[in-house]
Amino acid sequence: MSNQPFILSLSALLILSLGFKTAQEIHHMRAPQLYAATSISKQIFVASSLDRIFLNGKTLQKPSFSSTVVLSAAQNDYEDFQIVVDARSKAEPDIVLEGSDLRDVKTGSNISKDHWSWRVVGYVPTQKPYYAVKYVGLWPDPLITVDAFDVKAGTVQPFWVTLYVPPDTPAGLYKGTIEVKGSHLAAQKIPVQLQVYAFSLPPESHLKTAFDFYGQLTKFRYPQGPAESNETWHARLDGLNDQFIINMIKHRMNPVLNIDPTNQSDLANIDRYRVYGLNNFAIGKNGGTFDNNWPRDDASIENLKTTYQTYGEDLKINGLLQDTYIYTWDEGDIGNPQVPKIAAMIHQAYPGLKNMVCYHGFWDPSQNPDWGRDLDIWTFQIDNFDEAGMHRLQKTGMEMWMYISGPSGKTSPNLALDFDAIDARIIPWICWKYDIKGFLYWCVNYWPDEDPFKNTRNTKWEQNGNGLLFYPGQDGPVDSIRTENFRDGMQDYELIQLLLDKLRVIRSKNLEGKYKAEFSQSIQLLTMDDTLIKDMWQFTKDGEILKSRRDAIAAQIDKLNHLEGLQ
Repeated sequence: MSNQPFILSLSALLILSLGFKTAQEIHHMRAPQLYAATSISKQIFVASSLDRIFLNGKTLQKPSFSSTVVLSAAQNDYEDFQIVVDARSKAEPDIVLEGSDLRDVKTGSNISKDHWSWRVVGYVPTQKPYYAVKYVGLWPDPLITVDAFDVKAGTVQPFWVTLYVPPDTPAGLYKGTIEVKGSHLAAQKIPVQLQVYAFSLPPESHLKTAFDFYGQLTKFRYPQGPAESNETWHARLDGLNDQFIINMIKHRMNPVLNIDPTNQSDLANIDRYRVYGLNNFAIGKNGGTFDNNWPRDDASIENLKTTYQTYGEDLKINGLLQDTYIYTWDEGDIGNPQVPKIAAMIHQAYPGLKNMVCYHGFWDPSQNPDWGRDLDIWTFQIDNFDEAGMHRLQKTGMEMWMYISGPSGKTSPNLALDFDAIDARIIPWICWKYDIKGFLYWCVNYWPDEDPFKNTRNTKWEQNGNGLLFYPGQDGPVDSIRTENFRDGMQDYELIQLLLDKLRVIRSKNLEGKYKAEFSQSIQLLTMDDTLIKDMWQFTKDGEILKSRRDAIAAQIDKLNHLEGLQ
């Protein structure tokens, strides 16, 4: 394949998503080793957002198919599901979805149909990796915006549907429909029922996140046009990078950024991004995201002290100090003498600055007590989790984060392409279970050499879609099933936090005795038992179990909100 970068046209993208392949490629495709899906009795039906549906109708796990849509949501909440068109008997051209207004018949409150959106679930090819997968071939992942879509005969095509519930939506039970239409298809209306709770999710997340975006790679997927000047091209690239960053934040993924706090343009960008929910980002142009590019000699390290003192002062003046960290070191050997030198310099320059490091294991203070004394945030790789080691560092006051890198062959959740959909959603729940305050992921747009719509083996490590969460659409970012499910997991985390806050109010007002049953029920809901998460490597694959817990937590918040003294 040519290494020349190009933009995949929308028509070519859709042809690829339909699964057209050469005869030779078809001959070499092996049959998918997937869950034998429940027999489909209707041509059009509803599926969960956690169902990964292949073009032959099979799924990775036991599917949650239905004939109706039943949702519950907080205010400022996104809810996702899939509408599936079974075209195995004949093609269905010009498919369009249209949601109605949703109305509470008791109060007359209305959610406008403008808050519906739908996209085609696209399919991208994977190659056989070194880790175990259930299928090699076309995987459902990119979510493509179109006006209408031709479903090819012999396929089962899902459409991704999202409903946004605005912050000012009154609580109540709303009903409406979503209609599926096509040029050869009699229009079908699917009933929708939505329970809206009387509380809102905050725009800023309590679980900190750090997802790196490689802005320098945008040029490979968006090359300079033949009549485009350098200035115009670079301005277009800047605009595209801004689109990707804002889209990340809307998915509750804080970009790493590495801003210069003395740069007024950088600070202005932070102000813009905070409107979308940004509340955590890195500073400086040295550190782990730059291949640990610190000076090697002591004098040069010492000379950076004035720079970091200025950083701290400017951040404090602008009210940003508490929302920042320095990505001080990335991986390598625990005990490396260079790390404490740099971390100490930063604390000496401005004590309020926070040093964050990423490692495959845990520093043991009892073995080397001075080495990590200037580290503030310890980020461990999920497959090297050691609960006792984590607690040792927590006792020193260090904040715990975790990160996921390439698939290891272990059963921990992963964000690479060819994993169960629930992997992306369960990550914030795991963080809650272990009191982990932040989550880091190395890249969301690693597509330097290959067009990811044509080849998802985007790294040299024989992995599919590692570091590739967003796709380069013709005019900007294309979301994926993984980004939507991660956002939904982050919204789940906010529900957990809201219920925890209610328990704190009960305790602060000495109402535990009065509301003993409700307090006990809440504690049970917040306890991640083995049916949901046993440990880092064993967690439920049943989306209904996770969603049931999520709905129970939301209902409990609503119940507590109606108790006397807790309004």
